[in-house]
Amino acid sequence: MIDFRYHIVSLISVFLALAVGIVLGAGPLRDYIADSLTGQVDQLRQEKDDLRASLDDAQARNEDSQAFIAAATEPLLAGILPEYSVALLTLPGANEDTVEAVSEALSQAGATIDGRLGVTGTFTSPGERSFRSGIAGNITAYMSPEPAADASVESVLGSAIGQALTGYDPYDPAEFSPEATSMYELLLSSELVAEETAPSAPVDAIVLVAPAEPGGEEVLTASLALTRSLAQVPGGFTLLGPDTADGDLVRVVRGDNEAADSVTTVDSPGQQTALIITPRALAVDLSGTVASYGFADGVDAVLPADPGLEPPVLPEAEDRPEATDTSDTADPADTADPATADADADAA
Repeated sequence: MIDFRYHIVSLISVFLALAVGIVLGAGPLRDYIADSLTGQVDQLRQEKDDLRASLDDAQARNEDSQAFIAAATEPLLAGILPEYSVALLTLPGANEDTVEAVSEALSQAGATIDGRLGVTGTFTSPGERSFRSGIAGNITAYMSPEPAADASVESVLGSAIGQALTGYDPYDPAEFSPEATSMYELLLSSELVAEETAPSAPVDAIVLVAPAEPGGEEVLTASLALTRSLAQVPGGFTLLGPDTADGDLVRVVRGDNEAADSVTTVDSPGQQTALIITPRALAVDLSGTVASYGFADGVDAVLPADPGLEPPVLPEAEDRPEATDTSDTADPADTADPATADADADAA
């Protein structure tokens, strides 16, 4: 059992330790402690100054790099896409600043942005798949070529979007075909696609801007099917988006055996360099070469070479079949001479 004397001894010990600490701190250890703390403060101050100098140097180098890129943008883009018409298509979650910047870069390259549209959440939402299936069943009547029997709903609708933007009238290639117009109207009315600006004529190429953040598995599956289908439509096609996480569409496309061989991709959309790369990548795709560009691991190249495209030429118009005019073909009885007809009647 702890008694009163134990408490007295404990208290005396505490006070003795405190007194010894005060004596040592104020005497022999005072200078040592002060010198040690002063040295640590000086070291931290020097490290802060060094870090500030390194940061200032890095910012200066970055500003120099941005100035160089800005100066190089015009000569690297001039004439890359001479007189080509491009539809700009976005997926849900695409960064608006990226879309605006890419639109401007394509224009600098000589292209005309003819149509800005967004694929809506109705296209990618898992809960809307039954609705999409019904639209896909109706839209196949206008498609040429028709999709394979085992094609997924999203693949069918992706092909329909591509055909709606590129399908031309064989008798007047500067105009949309009636089938393309019907598909476009059905896609809009079903709210699978939202229109910012409508295309005025069939386009030569499509640029698809991917979401800024990874999506869920089912959303990603729908987006991948759309991307594959758009790449099969005649004309140029390029996908722009980040390749930093496993759920990024560009990374998934690059890792997919079927898509990797048919889809031209560009990563790092937040960097100024991507605005130079994208129009050049689209030009290379239009020339018939599929590749991956940017700064992610495993890309084919950072900057595509200039393929030297010539302005596009409209397909030769087919002769419109002449309508059969049946108005001049009448029944012989209707064209008989009335006098003869009357004589025949009297004889009868």
